[in-house]
Amino acid sequence: MGKLLFGVHNHQPVDNFREVVDSAVERAYRPFIEAAAKVERFKFALHFSGWLFEQVKLRHRELFKLIRKLVERGQVELVTGGFYEPVLASIPGDYRKAQVEKMNAFLKENFGVEPKGLWLTERVWDDSIVKDLTELGVEWTAVDDYHFIAAGFEREELHGYYLTESEGRVLKLFPIDKRLRYLVPFKPVDEVSGYLKGAKGLRTLFDDGEKFGVWPGTYSWVYEKGWLRSFLELVEAGEVETLHFSQAAEEKASGIAYLPSVSYYEMGEWSLPAERFKELQEAKELLEREMGPRTPEKLLRGGIWKSFFVKYPESNYMHKRMLKLCSLGVKSGRFTENLLKSQCNDVFWHGVFGGIYLPVLRDNFWRYTVEATKEAAEAGRLKLPLIEDFNLDGLEEALIRGEELLVGVGSLAGAVVELSLLNLPFNVQAVVSRHTEGYHIYSRQRKKENEGISTIHELEATFKAEDVPRDWHRKDSFICHFCPNPVTEEELLFERFREVGDFANQPFELKLLGSSVTAERRGALYLEEGVFKTVVRKSFTPTGRGLLYRQEIESDFKGKLYHLLELNLHFTEIPRLGRKGGTVTLEDKNLGKRIKLSLSVPFELLLTPLETFHQSERGLERTLQGVTLGFLIPFRGSLKTTVNLEVENV
Repeated sequence: MGKLLFGVHNHQPVDNFREVVDSAVERAYRPFIEAAAKVERFKFALHFSGWLFEQVKLRHRELFKLIRKLVERGQVELVTGGFYEPVLASIPGDYRKAQVEKMNAFLKENFGVEPKGLWLTERVWDDSIVKDLTELGVEWTAVDDYHFIAAGFEREELHGYYLTESEGRVLKLFPIDKRLRYLVPFKPVDEVSGYLKGAKGLRTLFDDGEKFGVWPGTYSWVYEKGWLRSFLELVEAGEVETLHFSQAAEEKASGIAYLPSVSYYEMGEWSLPAERFKELQEAKELLEREMGPRTPEKLLRGGIWKSFFVKYPESNYMHKRMLKLCSLGVKSGRFTENLLKSQCNDVFWHGVFGGIYLPVLRDNFWRYTVEATKEAAEAGRLKLPLIEDFNLDGLEEALIRGEELLVGVGSLAGAVVELSLLNLPFNVQAVVSRHTEGYHIYSRQRKKENEGISTIHELEATFKAEDVPRDWHRKDSFICHFCPNPVTEEELLFERFREVGDFANQPFELKLLGSSVTAERRGALYLEEGVFKTVVRKSFTPTGRGLLYRQEIESDFKGKLYHLLELNLHFTEIPRLGRKGGTVTLEDKNLGKRIKLSLSVPFELLLTPLETFHQSERGLERTLQGVTLGFLIPFRGSLKTTVNLEVENV
């Protein structure tokens, strides 16, 4: 008989689309729990992230009542976690505790339970969390068996649970079996049963509930073709015995373990820069050929979850904006709630799912962050304007405020990195650059299995890599380019124009001047005629509903060049474009806003869609992030330009 700890984790990002949540309920959460309810011998752990659990309670009451029934009869063990599903190691201790306390309170109020187990978001482990968790009464959590392998264990010897400690605080760790993750529910049930019968000791499976109906091909396989029915028949017949984690935690530990900062293996791959991702895959293939398929994971590792803050500067800026607000000590329930929601993990990274590339996730983050920023400023805890390195990358950022606009200016390129509307919490600058991903440059041919279906980790994106635009600088706004020839829209779209200046991705010096911020760089133009000293000075001044931008350029080169002033603005649709003289308007009906840009000098307008080509659980996604605006201006040695940006209600 195979013994199994079975856990299901269900999650949707905070304020995800209602139709997405409802579809997940109907295709996965409800049918799974209804089927499980018919087999009382099937004991399993259940975790819903807090926001999703609230949605189930409010709009899917029969399902909520059924879960309560299963808890009351002892079939389901509820598991706590961060209420809004943050990566616990990425937020301050006070907020870490607040997230778990909020989840504990929800479970106590609605089910009368005080959970001892915790779902660790994305299984991101760092022993800095142990003290806080144990102080909250958490006794156990589940991590991947890869966590143990990275610490020197052999997969075959992992069973039951292990003890770890930090500062003398002890936590029990259950290793999630990777083989089971890839078998359940993707391969025939007899393969699952055979594996469990041959495995040593008690095995653990704790994985996404969406794999039981939401992931591609799973609804038909799990329900219509009967995978779940067949699995539950094995449990009912006693061929597979399921236990609760709390029961297993009362048994003797299998040993002690100290784990490195790590998540599941695939996460480490995804967090690498594209070229390192490709090299890692090639090294894996080499080791598999020379030393066998199990060798690479023992010897090779990718990055850690926080490496996404290096890979995606946009993610780092969001994360550090949140951390800055956490440090202010504002004592307000509304402020705290907004920050807790902003900590939802999905927006900060990207793997199989869209993550940071999904505009809705960034919009939700900025809505809560802007609300918290307003409250902190009104409480006198956030003094604006300010200049400091609040995104902790070694370069300063400025944050200035107008009547209805919050403006962030970064040292890199002296560009606008945030343009947040205060009356309608929305960041007009919340675009993401077209980063090169590992799957853009590497694709491994996988052997098709005869039986079962593919997991999302085995799906391959299909596209021509040369057709994917990629950026060599961040897609912020008010970026200064210098080009020897006129730039076309196609060249702007694919970033194929010739750049002769060093201002688009190099640091400027920031200074405050009253309510304005100035940015200056003494750089150069690199031409066939030689290297010419060039100075770019910028100033940003908030106005009522907009921003006044001024720039002065002085160069030793007096020949003919072209200055390309680039802006990248976030829209929910391709905006309706209008132009009258030196004024350009962009209108987004979905957003209900019109952005007006007035320039003081003649220009040629270039406009291209800003789209990303990124992987998702459905394959390759093409997602509109907004538009790129290029103002092409003739330049001979000196140039003064004024741009007035205004945001209007439609």
